[in-house]
Amino acid sequence: MRYSLLLAATCFALSACQTVPSVIPDVDTPLGIFETLASDEMAGRRTGTDGNRKAREFLYQEASYVDSFKSVIIDRFSFERPIRNAEREVTGSERLDGYNIEGLIVGETPDSGPLLVITAHYDHLGERDGKIWNGADDNASGSAALFAIAESFEAKPPKHDVLVVWLDAEEMGLSGAKALLEAEKNFEGRAVFNLNLDMISQNENELYFAGAYHTPALKDLIAPAASGLTLSFGHDAPEDGSDDWTMQSDHGPFHAVGIPFGYFGVEDHPHYHRDTDEFETIPQEFYASGVQTVVNAAHILDENLGDLARVAE
Repeated sequence: MRYSLLLAATCFALSACQTVPSVIPDVDTPLGIFETLASDEMAGRRTGTDGNRKAREFLYQEASYVDSFKSVIIDRFSFERPIRNAEREVTGSERLDGYNIEGLIVGETPDSGPLLVITAHYDHLGERDGKIWNGADDNASGSAALFAIAESFEAKPPKHDVLVVWLDAEEMGLSGAKALLEAEKNFEGRAVFNLNLDMISQNENELYFAGAYHTPALKDLIAPAASGLTLSFGHDAPEDGSDDWTMQSDHGPFHAVGIPFGYFGVEDHPHYHRDTDEFETIPQEFYASGVQTVVNAAHILDENLGDLARVAE
């Protein structure tokens, strides 16, 4: 992937007016990964299926090519999945294995100081009624964008350690995020901030950022990250009711233990959790703008991580 480096003067709420680098990604590579993840070959990537295994192996291979990663590992975990009938009543449970993929990028003080954890889930719903639910927007889009972020840290290395994680089993109770926190023992006392990407491609112009209700400084901090789209804030307050996204994706378990989060996503759309959520339906110009926006945000967060990150409770 190719990058150029621009320097833009931007004033942030948590720091003095300064020159902050903006890394410009070549979106062709994440688009190619996006298309492969959302293809029929991956059979909807449902946790515990052969399609999920293929997606995992593909992501691991691609991540192994990223020079900024000091290490790439696959972390296996087990969890209980409730079995429901057509009326959504729980009739039993089954034990499944999930697999998170973790890539570590080291900062200026490896293994110490605040840690930026950037996540996106790669699983989806699999096959239903003879149709493949490929989950292009949900969430091949965020999974592919992680590569743009990871490789952007080659052009502008981070100040702090960055852990990039492709999470499994989000569609099964956010189980991958819960397993990550358990495996890392809440990161053993390090201050942490979570940036989560889930559904960042299916819209004409608007991308949402949630989390500023809980961490108000984020609004002024993240607003300059917008590139070629309208960046809106919200979907994170209790008065939003069912539209409060605070606990509705993998950032939820982080929030539950007191780790602040920022979440990029679009609002529900006609393809959401439908078999029509296909790569061919994605407005690629908007996705390119979304990728640039989340890359910008990752670098902004790294620059200001000392003021944002918190130790888990």
